[in-house]
Amino acid sequence: MKNTRKTILASILALLLVAPALAALSPTANAEDSVEEVQSLPVKEELWEPVWYKFETPLITLIFPARGTKPMFLWWYTNDNSTIYVVKFKGVIEYLAIDKPYYRHRFHANNATINATLWKDRIEPALRQRYTYGGMMYRQAVNEFIDLLFRLHRAYLPFSACNWTLSGPVFVEEKGYWSFNFTLTTVYGHPNLKFAENNIEIRCRFYNATTTETPDPANPDYNYTVAAGQLKFDFVVKNWQWNIDKINGFLRKWGLEIPESRTGLALWINMASIKLEDLKCAENEVRYQAEHQIETASQMREAIVNGERYAVDKNETSQDENPVQATLQLRERFRERIRLHFARGEKDVPVGFLEFVPWARLLNPDGTTHKYVNVTASYIAAGGHLRLFICYPYFGNYTLEHDPTIGLTSAPTIPELVTPKLLIWILVGATVIIGVAVAAVKLLKKPVNILAVK
Repeated sequence: MKNTRKTILASILALLLVAPALAALSPTANAEDSVEEVQSLPVKEELWEPVWYKFETPLITLIFPARGTKPMFLWWYTNDNSTIYVVKFKGVIEYLAIDKPYYRHRFHANNATINATLWKDRIEPALRQRYTYGGMMYRQAVNEFIDLLFRLHRAYLPFSACNWTLSGPVFVEEKGYWSFNFTLTTVYGHPNLKFAENNIEIRCRFYNATTTETPDPANPDYNYTVAAGQLKFDFVVKNWQWNIDKINGFLRKWGLEIPESRTGLALWINMASIKLEDLKCAENEVRYQAEHQIETASQMREAIVNGERYAVDKNETSQDENPVQATLQLRERFRERIRLHFARGEKDVPVGFLEFVPWARLLNPDGTTHKYVNVTASYIAAGGHLRLFICYPYFGNYTLEHDPTIGLTSAPTIPELVTPKLLIWILVGATVIIGVAVAAVKLLKKPVNILAVK
């Protein structure tokens, strides 16, 4: 009887040891079920404090500049406005895909970087091999290339140097969403980038009912479901003039060419979070074209990038940007989703997120799909906020269309210390320990402790 009691006690102790692991996987109330499964929401739309348009629902409140000015979105959980999430569109950057398919700030497609990379490593050696070094043809090619470099447009188009026009919002009843667009109408101070005028748009849809849409009937696999209270925006670029095209126009004369895959266009987005009392800094940016006030006020400490926690409180912008690895390991392109969460605070309330699919559409002039292209992304901590670069490969003269989403979701759980696989081994180990303990009691007829055999 004494041995039996010890065996029972040993079993209980073993179960207590694995109980925390069991708790980690036990069903819990998931806020995402109540947030993203809401089928419809009443929306109150109004001009708010003349600076903003506001959509207010029982779940989410969203504001954006009422006069366009510069594109940005701010939103919060309606029942708790202590944290305001911000997505701010900084600009577009033409970059060189040197060794990697994603954006890194060291490889802007400007004249200095092109001279230090493409010219030094590829073009000049090819000219040297084809023509006599220092000869007339070689010198002519060098002089023409130097002249070309000074005619290239700068790589970075800052949206703060542009005038934006807002159209809408209007309610599209048959679709169940509010529609409004930001259109880049004027570029100031960058004459070589005037071609972007009226060719960059952010087309927005704020849904008050959960909807599944198939925007391309020819590709039924391309569909998405947007939950009530989420904002989907199409980032659209057309008639982009590529520096690589100008370079290849020169090189073909000399029997050379650089692969178009060596370049791409990145959309730069800053993700930040501010307090309600800091909303004035956002108003200053909207009204007076002030810069960096939101980023300076941001108190964002962490982001969760596709399930992995990443600290953003330090400024690491001097380092290379980190790739979003999931965009480099696509398996089922039309089913993949890349999601970035703002890190959960102390309160158990829904948190903001930005999500995008790792592919974009290239459109023909008639609006039909030419093809789909892979989308990559990179990011870097910038001291209290996150810089995100959504990267599109060279798309020539086609129109690029990509449709990220922002909204609220459940606060992501803290990464598990005990994974499901490890839990299985813990349970197996506990079972073996108990079995050995019982066998020892039966065979040895002596007291057994699972921590030490006496």
